[in-house]
Amino acid sequence: MKKLLCLFLAVLLTCISLAGCTIEVEEEPQKEAAVQYSIYYLSSDETELIEEDYTPKEESTDYMLKDLMQRLGKKAAEGEEINLLPKEVTINSYKQQDDVLIIDFNGQYSKMTRAREILVRAGIVKTFVQVPGIKSVRFTVGGEDLKDSKNEAIGEMTADAFVEYPDDDLDSYRYGTFTLYFADKTGTKLVEEKRNVYYKRNLPRERVVLEQLAKGPMAKDHYPAIPESASALSVMIADRICYVDMDGSLLDYVPDVSEEVVLYSIVNSLLAACEADKVQISVEGKSSGNFGENLPVYSYYEKNEKLVVTEQD
Repeated sequence: MKKLLCLFLAVLLTCISLAGCTIEVEEEPQKEAAVQYSIYYLSSDETELIEEDYTPKEESTDYMLKDLMQRLGKKAAEGEEINLLPKEVTINSYKQQDDVLIIDFNGQYSKMTRAREILVRAGIVKTFVQVPGIKSVRFTVGGEDLKDSKNEAIGEMTADAFVEYPDDDLDSYRYGTFTLYFADKTGTKLVEEKRNVYYKRNLPRERVVLEQLAKGPMAKDHYPAIPESASALSVMIADRICYVDMDGSLLDYVPDVSEEVVLYSIVNSLLAACEADKVQISVEGKSSGNFGENLPVYSYYEKNEKLVVTEQD
């Protein structure tokens, strides 16, 4: 009997002991999600930025700066996207001052088209402000601060300085009606052509005009006034003067078109589209030379209505 009582008490104490205990299972620590970075390239038509994932081997300032600088402009050709920097544009140096990254480019940077330069600038800034310790980026060209269209230093930039419109946003495009001037069949007069164009809203109207002129006319008996290969290197308006820097192909020969028609095709079309009174044209940044024999490049030109002929229906 005593043995049974002792056994019962032992079992009871064991049950009470187990009931008052909890078994703790050590949880495996959760792995932190890898920090996600991005690197930017250009779309094949150079109209928007393409974002790609970037995972650095080290998340240190020194490593990421060196790695991203090496990657900048060296995109492999497996996709449709292209590198931000053209081959002729190189980085002279870079340095960090507190939380500002200063990147110095060679002089070729300033020769990019305005549309591409803005995308390049946005892509570089948005890439490097991700680096630990970098809050803003400043560009210099040949040691001098990058200037805007008003010849003022752009200074420090953050990702917030660049606004993009998504492709699926209908408001990212707009219709515009432009009055363009082309050569008539004699090549000595201008004819007017109205054209509706669907274009990106952040593209200046002046650049749209020059692109449309280079594409040539659509109406019957209208003829090109400038070479198809002609393109604008930069366009800006200040003090009601439209400054246009064209590439050298503007001076290429256009068959049976007078020098006045070439010049005023640009001048009249620009002044019809923008808030300016005069146009000043340079060619690849140079102020020397003529359109043909008599019209100097880099002079101030107003709209010439006398060259425009009215067509009969």
